[in-house]
Amino acid sequence: MTKTQSGFSMLLFVAFLAFISIGLPDAVLGVAWPSIQDTFGRARADLGFILFASGFGYFTSGAFAGKAIELLGVGRLLATSTAAVSIGLIGYAASPGFWFLMVVAALIGFGSGAVDAGLNFYAAEHFSVTVMNWLHAFFGIGAMIGPFIMAGVLAADASWRIGYTIVAGATFLMAIAFIFTVSSWDDGVHQDHESKSPTATVSHVLRQPLVWIQIALFFFMTGIEAAAGAWSFTMLFEKFDIEPGVAGLWAGFYWGMIALGRLVLPPLLRSLQPARLIQSGTLGLVVGAAMMTRDQVWMFQAGLLVFGLAMAPLFPTLMSLTPRRLGSNVSLHAIGFQVSAAVLGGATIPTLAGILAGRTTLDAIPWTIAAVATIVIALETLLRDRADGDDKESALVATPDS
Repeated sequence: MTKTQSGFSMLLFVAFLAFISIGLPDAVLGVAWPSIQDTFGRARADLGFILFASGFGYFTSGAFAGKAIELLGVGRLLATSTAAVSIGLIGYAASPGFWFLMVVAALIGFGSGAVDAGLNFYAAEHFSVTVMNWLHAFFGIGAMIGPFIMAGVLAADASWRIGYTIVAGATFLMAIAFIFTVSSWDDGVHQDHESKSPTATVSHVLRQPLVWIQIALFFFMTGIEAAAGAWSFTMLFEKFDIEPGVAGLWAGFYWGMIALGRLVLPPLLRSLQPARLIQSGTLGLVVGAAMMTRDQVWMFQAGLLVFGLAMAPLFPTLMSLTPRRLGSNVSLHAIGFQVSAAVLGGATIPTLAGILAGRTTLDAIPWTIAAVATIVIALETLLRDRADGDDKESALVATPDS
């Protein structure tokens, strides 16, 4: 193995760990929220304030991630942003009041958005569709481990603050890894080995209809992914009277199913074009969401797993196709906008579901997810028709694994 190949393999290894670190804090809040709610005397729907604060930071950093990458490079952006996330998580653990949670949530969102956009841009440019799915599988692993950590802490009758301290420590270690590899992230070999085109301006990118279709798709798609993750614990605990430890495990199983799907589906369906893999996944979302609307606990649990499996390949495969559908010069900014749209959806849709549940019953949550899943199908169909078409189908065959 040459020195260049060795360095590239090391970055791939660090990237896998980095996606775990992104996932760790994302799913913890859903399990911790009932305890945080009791600590600060808040209503159930107040989770939305935290989500929007985090979403604001995430959206802002994602929107400007393209410029930040141009100015700092991928490596410095990843190092500084991950450090910000770890500081924010310590702030969660030490928070004296609900207002402070919103402040540090914005900081965590700001750091996470930059890390997410930086890693997705690097991965889309350097790795294949299959490897991109594997990377995002490790996000799912992190999102699965997070609820397990918090559920274990709560099951031991310890404070939710201890859970956030553990997660902060793991994220801090990831920041150190980025610091030691900071100069290597801008020296990788481009996946297609072609010289990169000059970067398009932001105004040019925002004039592209396909960019807006993808922005809308990421908004709604990630919104229902987050809604299922954020409210599954509450549904199982409050609606179906499942004990907290077991409900926390099922919240983790949901993210684990997403991770499993990203590991096994692309290799198993190697002959299936990435665009068709996405299409199949969107149909599966409706099936899983419909199962979750039933009034039997086993149907809800089964639907949660089906929904997670169907969701698994969507985000990473759509990200991987972005440079091919839009061009590398446009994708530098478009990927940041997609990350911003994803986190905005991740705040809006769960909050909407929570508000509806507060005004009616908890049944409003899975019905909201099912309704938005039909919008995802419509947007994906429109995107596929406009971006690919018959003359572009051959370009969508998965590239060899890096």
